[in-house]
Amino acid sequence: MRIFIVEDDPIIAEGLTKTLINHHFEVRKCQDFENVVEECLSWQAHLVLLDINLPYQNGYYWCSQLRAQSQIPIIFISSLSESMDQLVALQMGGDDYIVKPIDRQLTVA
Repeated sequence: MRIFIVEDDPIIAEGLTKTLINHHFEVRKCQDFENVVEECLSWQAHLVLLDINLPYQNGYYWCSQLRAQSQIPIIFISSLSESMDQLVALQMGGDDYIVKPIDRQLTVA
């Protein structure tokens, strides 16, 4: 399974990457936060882990852009823990929502 991580915090992104690779997933971190959709779709990811607070555009925007072109599963990962934030994420097309700090082992389970 190919997992595309859209997270601008390098510590979180690297931690998730290491954990997922240790569980035999193929992982790619987003390199271009201005072209998230193109990067994700060109790599043919099977799942997206998507932060909300990102440079250029927020995760809600990128989720709607991905949904316009794909039904790839999207799991939001965010420090925004209010139920309204989670509701908006799901209404924008997200499939699930994980609140930071992330329990990486639980995320893989």
